[in-house]
Amino acid sequence: MLKAAASSITAGRLNALFASMLPAVPEEMAGRVRMEQLVSILRLTPIMMGANIVIAILVCLTGLAGPHRIALTIWSALVISYGLLGLRGWVAAQRRKSGKTTVSARGLGRIALQAGLLGCLWGALPMLAMDDDAASVQMRMMIVSVIAGMIGCGGFAMLALPPAAIAYSTPMVIGSLFVLVRSGDPILLALGGLLIFCYLVVSFSCLSHAKVFAERLVAGEDLERQKQVVSLLLSDFEEGASDWLWEIDDQGALTYVSDRMAAAAGVSRSDLIGRPLAALCGAAAESPAGPVASLTALFADQKIFRDVVVSVQVDDQTRWWSLSAKPIHDMDGLFIGFRGVGADVTAARAAQERISRLAHFDVLTQLPNRLSFLQALSKAWTDHADPGADASGGCAVLCLDLDYFKGVNDSLGHPVGDALLIEVAERLRDTVADTGLVARLGGDEFAVVIAPAPAPDILGDLSRMIVETLSQPYEIKGHNILIGASIGIAIAPADAADPDSLLKNADLALYRAKGDGRGAYRFFEVSMDVWAQERRALEIDLRAALKNEELKVFFQPLIGCREHNITGFEALLRWQHPRRGLVPPSDFIECAEQWGLIGKIGEWVLNEACRQAASWPAPLTVAVNLSPNQFASGELVGQVAHALKLSGLDPSRLELEITEGLLLSDTARTMEQLAALKALGVKIAMDDFGTGYSSLAYLWRFPFDKIKLDRSFVAEMSDNAAITDIVRTITLLGQTLKLQVTAEGVETADQVRMLGEMHCDHFQGFLFGRPMPVGDIPNFLVNDLARRMRRESVEAEADRASASA
Repeated sequence: MLKAAASSITAGRLNALFASMLPAVPEEMAGRVRMEQLVSILRLTPIMMGANIVIAILVCLTGLAGPHRIALTIWSALVISYGLLGLRGWVAAQRRKSGKTTVSARGLGRIALQAGLLGCLWGALPMLAMDDDAASVQMRMMIVSVIAGMIGCGGFAMLALPPAAIAYSTPMVIGSLFVLVRSGDPILLALGGLLIFCYLVVSFSCLSHAKVFAERLVAGEDLERQKQVVSLLLSDFEEGASDWLWEIDDQGALTYVSDRMAAAAGVSRSDLIGRPLAALCGAAAESPAGPVASLTALFADQKIFRDVVVSVQVDDQTRWWSLSAKPIHDMDGLFIGFRGVGADVTAARAAQERISRLAHFDVLTQLPNRLSFLQALSKAWTDHADPGADASGGCAVLCLDLDYFKGVNDSLGHPVGDALLIEVAERLRDTVADTGLVARLGGDEFAVVIAPAPAPDILGDLSRMIVETLSQPYEIKGHNILIGASIGIAIAPADAADPDSLLKNADLALYRAKGDGRGAYRFFEVSMDVWAQERRALEIDLRAALKNEELKVFFQPLIGCREHNITGFEALLRWQHPRRGLVPPSDFIECAEQWGLIGKIGEWVLNEACRQAASWPAPLTVAVNLSPNQFASGELVGQVAHALKLSGLDPSRLELEITEGLLLSDTARTMEQLAALKALGVKIAMDDFGTGYSSLAYLWRFPFDKIKLDRSFVAEMSDNAAITDIVRTITLLGQTLKLQVTAEGVETADQVRMLGEMHCDHFQGFLFGRPMPVGDIPNFLVNDLARRMRRESVEAEADRASASA
């Protein structure tokens, strides 16, 4: 028992010694590394054992004529037997391959002990053949050479397992040195030194190689694990996402496509592999920033690109793909292609084009809208009328208003009025032709911009022709209709110093034409100052209004879609003039903006609205309209913060409404202020959505909280299927972008029903409440509470009756 314990302790110490020679690897990888070390040794076992047998036979034959032939014969027999046993064990191991992937440390310890035993046999050779005076120097040198060769061969064969290589070579070195040192011969002593050097080189080489060997295995295992994880993630991505994956080589040919991409292209994966990706797509490409080079040029740049949209022909249809990719490189850093994702964005592109057209064209007449007109006017001014830009030729604006159109609308209804506007637009477009751009500014107002401007008599002839053409009878839905037209004309640069003034002066001339009896045209004249004088008087009164406390804030309720409960109020400015009476904002806000008064007025409205809202029960909100001029001052953020602090109103209960026109100029500065307002905790809404710019770019570039559907859409929704589709598109857009949608101008139960079906979030209009002074709000809230309580009581009674039945 004591012997067994001693043997166990000795084996444990040897295993610990051998383990200390192995490189450190993670515990979960140790068994795998040991298996690879064993496989590396077994791979060379036949060669190693064969070399031992052959060299032992040669040594025996060399020593047969010497005095040690018996000892050498016995030694050779032992080595040969050991070699044959090793070959037999190797053959058996090949036959019983069990698929094991790990080996225990004890197993490698046995390998090292077996190698040490073979080393001891070779270590005995110098003592048998060299340790007496009968051995010649040549014999000793031959034996040392054999030993050195066996050390080298053994070290090479067991390079991956340092314990085995050292256990094999150490006895040979000890046996050789024992004889060489005792000889005292300088030559043999030098051979001993060389033998030690060889032994050290082999030992350190084995240790170094084993470390690299293990590190590569660990790295390979980690890489394989990462590949599996990536493969799993990619598989989940392809199964769960609408996007698809692709990869190309350095020549642009597809090397990998997912099933989704093949389906999107309408062909099989095998048909796509090897085809240049650029050949599938159209020549032009677009990015979010605008047109870009072709795909071939993008691939040549070897840079990351994102959201590049290209056209693809699929089954005789044009589809649009959005592609994003990054270059891939090999281990040497050489470019080998691109790997990326793609998606079919045809539907999204069509929706964006529809919204874009909605932003630039009038829905009813399909003429350019006010935005397009202003853009065309600005370009015409820059190209032909701006003295600072060396422009020449001038430009002209014709403002046109239909006479007696309101009577047609009121007597025959909006459908007939809409059909009449469509016919007017067609006649106007045909009459002006290529002379200029015709636009509908709104209602029955149209405008024409002409550049370069022709002579005044030609403009007069064109205006006369327009009046005559539009005054011809119309046959609309069985009705014979007669209307007229009045036109005001202003010519730049003689009549204005900027595009806005040119439009304003054309509008002044239009008013003169209507005042002179309608059905006429008038050129702008400097003498048209009566209206300007009236505006001057209005300006003086308005400057005094704030000081005299003539401005009042009225509040119109905002109603929730589901429960029809009050969610808040919109603050609306009114002017209680001592002579004019209650003046609506449409009569003075534009003037206040032009005269630079809107900043003070807007600040007062903001403070008053917050002060009143702070007294309401939470979570009722208050919405305040902001003017673009307030943003231009750069003081708006501070004014809002001051109003919140002064009133104590929770920022989340304040909603600031901006118009789309605000985003047309100085966009970066505007965005900075909007972001600062958002950081205060207030909500931002886009007012009158659909009548101006309506750009999707700003909806995703800035996180708006709400869009307000313009009342003109709500008014025409019941009688116009196209308008209904547009409203549905806008509400769907709000849901997609997670924006609240408020419908303005709701006046009928039918409108409520249609908007509710479209999942509009809030209603605002006369149906639920007119703008009221702040003193009426408590009674309004009490009446609303009573109404809801009655409704709940009726519903509860109905439930009880249903339950008893």
